[in-house]
Amino acid sequence: MAFMARISNNMMYGQNMKRLSTLQAQLNKTQQHISANTRILTPADDPVGAARALDLKQGKSMNTQFASNRGNAQDALNMQESTLNSFVSRLQDVRTLLVAAGNGIYDEESLRVTAEEITAIRDELVGYANTRDAYGNYLFSGNKVAIEPFDMSVTGQVTYQGDDGQLMIQVDAARYMAATNSGSGIFMGIHGMSASTVEMTRNDLTIDVKTTNADDPDFGVHEYEVIFDGNSPASTYTLWRDGVQIDEDGNDVVPSDPTINYEYSGSTQNKMELEIDGVRFSISGEVSDGDSVKITTGEPVRTDVFAYINEAITLLNNTNLKSNDDGTNLALGLEALLGNVDSALDQIITAQSSTGTRLKELDALELSGQDKDLQYTESISDIEDLDYYEAISNLYMQQMTLEAAQKTFMMINGMSLFNMM
Repeated sequence: MAFMARISNNMMYGQNMKRLSTLQAQLNKTQQHISANTRILTPADDPVGAARALDLKQGKSMNTQFASNRGNAQDALNMQESTLNSFVSRLQDVRTLLVAAGNGIYDEESLRVTAEEITAIRDELVGYANTRDAYGNYLFSGNKVAIEPFDMSVTGQVTYQGDDGQLMIQVDAARYMAATNSGSGIFMGIHGMSASTVEMTRNDLTIDVKTTNADDPDFGVHEYEVIFDGNSPASTYTLWRDGVQIDEDGNDVVPSDPTINYEYSGSTQNKMELEIDGVRFSISGEVSDGDSVKITTGEPVRTDVFAYINEAITLLNNTNLKSNDDGTNLALGLEALLGNVDSALDQIITAQSSTGTRLKELDALELSGQDKDLQYTESISDIEDLDYYEAISNLYMQQMTLEAAQKTFMMINGMSLFNMM
């Protein structure tokens, strides 16, 4: 009987100790949940909720990284926009100087002074094109961010050393954005026209040449010649293209046909205006028998903005206004250069607009990213956040249960048959 009593007492003791340990562990865990302010301390607390919360936290982390990427892209694009603003402003100053140079009152010294001003602006523009960001990377060198994109020789010639790439940054889950612009796409490959040139036998003629249709199938570099016969205002003229006589429609005159003479005077006295092969040219002023005007047309070119500026510097430095040919060629050269500068401005402003568009998109993505971050936070909170009222109630109940169990254990542990005797 004593043996059986010892077994019964030991079993009862062990069961009560196990029960107390379980209750104490439950109480400790509830206290840990309250202290950590979460209902999931380990995946075992809620396997499905823990897996879902992990996915949400990863999404939130990615969203935070995208926000950082957007900040980097915005910094780069803001610097590009500011740099291009400065570039456009100074290029417009070049245009203003070219317009002033063509107003007819500048002497040769004034033109050379203008050339010096444009030279200083060109050097400033090269500096803008070689702008670095806060990390020391060149903004306009494409993917070769460590290489200075534009190199200027001692003679003022500018060459591009970057590539055509763009630095792409992932700014959202399904959106990669170019954070840079290649200098070749902004400052290079600008459509323009080379200047037409004129040779004349007298100094008092007014001549103008304009390209009206460079897509004309017969457009190209041609030498047109107008040869006058008889003294003005009763003169006539013949037309020649590359040494072959043509009519006013641009058709070759067969050598066996008689020479075609056109009146120089008439309803528009002492003036002629023709449009041939996509080129319009006009001549006005008194002429004498045998006078001639040779016009060599310009051609489409595609080069960089710095080359156009260098052409302007060369033109202004080499003009001899004492020669009427040079005065006319100055006017024609300035007219062509103004068109080329306008094309350069159009191309640069287009790149500037593209930069502004991307900045607006980043603003929209940032607002969307903030909404996503809030949604992630709320979803994670719904899964993990502790219900304090429920947790505190459970804590009090577990404390009361543990205390009751402890008192019961002490009472049972004190029971003995000897106490009954």
